[in-house]
Amino acid sequence: MISRQIRLMHSDDFSAILTLQADCYPQALIETANTLQQKQQLSPYSSWVITLNEQVSGYLFCHPWFGEKPPALNAQLSHLPEMADRFYIHDLAISPNARGNNLAEQLIQHAMAWAMHANFSQVMLVAVMGADRFWQKHHFQPLSTPLPAAYGENAVCMLRQLQAPL
Repeated sequence: MISRQIRLMHSDDFSAILTLQADCYPQALIETANTLQQKQQLSPYSSWVITLNEQVSGYLFCHPWFGEKPPALNAQLSHLPEMADRFYIHDLAISPNARGNNLAEQLIQHAMAWAMHANFSQVMLVAVMGADRFWQKHHFQPLSTPLPAAYGENAVCMLRQLQAPL
């Protein structure tokens, strides 16, 4: 039987996170360990890993944000906005060997529940490498926000409205 768990990310996870990132993205989209660790440190309660049989098999970095201009790729943030008006999904990656186990969906559901509990009414992200089709399945809609070239061709800024549970 396969055991799976979503838990808060911690410093011991970064070796596995960097390996996952390298397995999932082209070199141009790879972010440094310092950049990712700094984002996790700024918002330690909104970045998670998902494990299969106690092995990190996916991650999701998120943090509060303000406005439609997303943070620059591979840029360290000195602080998060004081007046955040949205929850920002910075990065989601699932190990190629673990795909097909609904890990991404579980992480996304977990993050949406957390965002609603934290009173966010919208969630924003930048879809890269054609992932906008995946995110549309999760109720994200494209925005017309211009993006820096670092996000790559066909990158799309996307937004999802959150609704309180019935």
